[in-house]
Amino acid sequence: MRFYSLLCIFVALMVTALPLSAAAALPFLSEENTSVSSPTVLANGENRYGYLYVSSVEYTMKNMDADIVVRYQIEPWLSFLVYLFGKQDLKKRILGVLQYPEYGYESTQSVTFSYVNSEYAVLSVRNAALDNQDNSYWIRPHSFGCTIPTLTFIISGSDIKTFSNVKDMEKGIGFFRS
Repeated sequence: MRFYSLLCIFVALMVTALPLSAAAALPFLSEENTSVSSPTVLANGENRYGYLYVSSVEYTMKNMDADIVVRYQIEPWLSFLVYLFGKQDLKKRILGVLQYPEYGYESTQSVTFSYVNSEYAVLSVRNAALDNQDNSYWIRPHSFGCTIPTLTFIISGSDIKTFSNVKDMEKGIGFFRS
């Protein structure tokens, strides 16, 4: 209880210590439509998911499983709060961007985070692709929580597929055992 009181006082002091010029730059206080100064922010903010601006998602396929690296930026004025209260909400947002586990496959897909920081996350998805039982696999059609500016699938060292501005992957991707 004492820690919670001290934490509330600390957060209140941080908020009141914001200079007026910095407060005017906050998106919710500004009269004009501002955006994060990043080359990956799309015109209408389509690559925004909550306080995350997603710049790229990279899948490295290992037969049915996938190692995924998600690169993003956190709203500058929220990054302090994200790490003050822990990374659980950040992990939920990342899963919201990726939309894993997929609807209907919750019992067979499992997601494990290896690393999460303020710039990128590394996670593994078990059973991200379907096994066709003939040494080939298929990544199902998939919808993301926001538009992904650069979506990359690394099937093998020589088989790399890159897509731009993807929100819905309407067709699946087939590939052979690596």
